Amino acid sequence: MNLKQLEVFRAVMASGSTMGAAAVLQLSQSAVSRQLTGLEEEIGFELFIRDKGRLVPRPEAHALIGEVEELSDMALRVRRRAADLKAGAGQDTLLRVAFAHSMVSTILPRVVSTFLADRPKVVVEILSGPYDAIERMVMGRVADLGFARLQPEENSFRVQPILRGGISCVIRKGHPMAEKQSIGLQDLSQSELILLGRQRTRRNELEHALRTAGARYRCRIEVHSAEAACALAAEGLGIAIVPTMIACFFTHMNIELRPFSPQRYDDYGIISLPDQPLSRAAEAFIEIFRSMMLEAAGDTLPL
Repeated sequence: MNLKQLEVFRAVMASGSTMGAAAVLQLSQSAVSRQLTGLEEEIGFELFIRDKGRLVPRPEAHALIGEVEELSDMALRVRRRAADLKAGAGQDTLLRVAFAHSMVSTILPRVVSTFLADRPKVVVEILSGPYDAIERMVMGRVADLGFARLQPEENSFRVQPILRGGISCVIRKGHPMAEKQSIGLQDLSQSELILLGRQRTRRNELEHALRTAGARYRCRIEVHSAEAACALAAEGLGIAIVPTMIACFFTHMNIELRPFSPQRYDDYGIISLPDQPLSRAAEAFIEIFRSMMLEAAGDTLPL
């Protein structure tokens, strides 16, 4: 398969038709159809059901689209970088950083503002995703550094530990459990929970602990960012269980935080590749982030 086929696949998924994809990609409809057919022939199965001019994605198409989007975005960044080099902008320092979604919308703007204040020639590219995606970005050299839970799944990273944080139960103000100093497994029995994506290791560990304790619960809403979990808890839609270091950024919402019991701690830090020395700009960025993160995040311990 080639990048053109993947771009066509992505455009068809977004538009729902070859005509819509052709308009987005500025290709003929027949060219789009040829590329899509070629991709299906190469992978050995159909990605869409053809229904009266409409293309209905099969489950396999939904399973592939995430990886295709990541690859397409990477190719776009390569093209942009090549264009910058051709235009003579290669002397500027490009720093590519990867952080969790919730951090991008909270602490990172202040970090970047401080960092760029006296670095007029530095360009910062901010990437976001869950921790496993951040590891892949750093491993694939898409990002120069990333914020991740330690120890990362890959043991080949250079690791700079920053902090240790616990877990909080996030509840709407006035919730009956607000009277408790901490919230345990049995307290969550019969509760409706707001949990982070089921592919996360900590989510699986939490549900195993609840089942072992005999606590009957219901995951009412599944989300993929701590920010979303806190916002939904603020509406009274359930109890969210999220890392305290992230939840503390959203205490301006209609929520209260209570420690989860028994408390579980995770270590977090910056990862990078050992064979790719960090620039002075990258090291300065890490120090600014470390300082601001330890100052802002509650219930954390420096490492």
